[in-house]
Amino acid sequence: MSSRASELESPKASGDALEADVVQAVDALEYVGDRTATWHDAKTTALLEPSEWLPFYSIVVVEPDTPVEIKGCQIRTSNGDRSTRGQFYVKRTAHERLLEAAGMYLFVVYVPRPGLPQLARALVPASIVDELLRGKWYDVGGSRSESEVAKLAWSHVIDPGTVESEGGERF
Repeated sequence: MSSRASELESPKASGDALEADVVQAVDALEYVGDRTATWHDAKTTALLEPSEWLPFYSIVVVEPDTPVEIKGCQIRTSNGDRSTRGQFYVKRTAHERLLEAAGMYLFVVYVPRPGLPQLARALVPASIVDELLRGKWYDVGGSRSESEVAKLAWSHVIDPGTVESEGGERF
């Protein structure tokens, strides 16, 4: 894993480190900076096919020049006095742009420790994610860059039986 995430960092820094690791690991992906597009993190540069490392859901291959939004979430997060499965945080405006461009989400489940060990990944069309987010959008107050967001538990995208923690525990 990347040394860029050698210490536990903010969600933004962790997301940036995961994006860099994924783009570096997948030859057919090219990084897209925020100056170019804020609604996706990468694009395909060649035909992308599924692998054991990166399973696809509801698709067989991804054509070149397809935008890809990389989303990470922790395997478990604190929810007051208990923990729950982590959730992907999706911004509505960015989601709508990805949906219009027939883009993909590349979801990553990770452990919040140095190196951000990745436990599972999945490539899912934005159109499928759109169905999963139906009825989950809510308004965000304050001075944030987005006004509507949704959260999606990783277990709605990835089979918990296929996710194993570093200690061998199945989720």
